[in-house]
Amino acid sequence: MKQFSLEEYLKNPNRKVVTRDGRSVRIRCTDRKSEEQPIVALIASLTEDSEYVGTYRKDGIWSTSGCASELDLFFAPEKHEGWVNIYKAGVQRETLGYLQTHYVGSSIWPTEEAAKTAADADDIVTIKIEWEE
Repeated sequence: MKQFSLEEYLKNPNRKVVTRDGRSVRIRCTDRKSEEQPIVALIASLTEDSEYVGTYRKDGIWSTSGCASELDLFFAPEKHEGWVNIYKAGVQRETLGYLQTHYVGSSIWPTEEAAKTAADADDIVTIKIEWEE
């Protein structure tokens, strides 16, 4: 998970925010008249059947002392997917008694069709990849 930042949040207020321990958060206000804690949020209870109000610093820290808490804010990981063309790098070497061949991925393409269109004769396969960041 990526540490919350008010500046980054304001660029994309639709981005999902969670607490350090994974509870869902709904930010209701980012301009509260408080120098120390201008963010007001609704935090899901552990059972997610209710919410309570929390106030936060601009960096998403719940405590005014700056100590880490399970209530600190983070951006939820976003899932991504794409397509990559794999080709043989041409490097072979023996490691631990095994002959290894190195394979390399190309650029990440948004669709399988785009990746295959960009493929050349050296490409072996086009594969789908998924990751979080």
